[in-house]
Amino acid sequence: MVHESMSERLRDELRARIVATDVHPGDLLLEKSLAEEYSVSKTPVREALQMLAVEGWVTVIPRRGYTVSSMGFHDIREVMELRRAVEPMVAAAAAAGVTAALVTDLEGLLEQQVSASEHAEAVRAASLFHRRIAAAARNRRAEATLSHLFDETTRAHALLPPLATYIAADSEHAAHADVLDAIRAADPAAAERIMRDHLTEAESAMIAAFYR
Repeated sequence: MVHESMSERLRDELRARIVATDVHPGDLLLEKSLAEEYSVSKTPVREALQMLAVEGWVTVIPRRGYTVSSMGFHDIREVMELRRAVEPMVAAAAAAGVTAALVTDLEGLLEQQVSASEHAEAVRAASLFHRRIAAAARNRRAEATLSHLFDETTRAHALLPPLATYIAADSEHAAHADVLDAIRAADPAAAERIMRDHLTEAESAMIAAFYR
């Protein structure tokens, strides 16, 4: 069994805080303050921040510390372009290897999204829906790539309040239902096409929200 180091656990915790916007773009992260907050030495904090810098979540400010990276229009475009390049293929693979367990899981997650009473709850269910499909494709590298992109998408939802309307819209629910239907039918071509169309619509909604 592989055990996470203290540095890796801190990285995961800090990344989760960034994704949830508990810390905001431009906020300064100091090794000393974080070490005191987590009751650890500065070494694992420094290592965690360095890993986050490599992942793009924070930016190094020489002799000062690290700032939480911003998320602008071009970041959203890049994230969605990469998702469109990878995720339709992943949906096709999930459809090709569909199982009863996958269908049951996706049905449950879609129901959670539809019935969610809060924006964060709906976003979490929608993200898990996409993550479950990625896991079902059994492509570890694609899943790892998409995991980062899903985190970026979740962060965008937290930073762009107008997206609350999109994530709760009937059209968003219908798109996920269509993806599910294609996977349930073991139709890779349909799953790929529908997922690509869904991501194109999602990108348009995110860009529109950015300018509102």
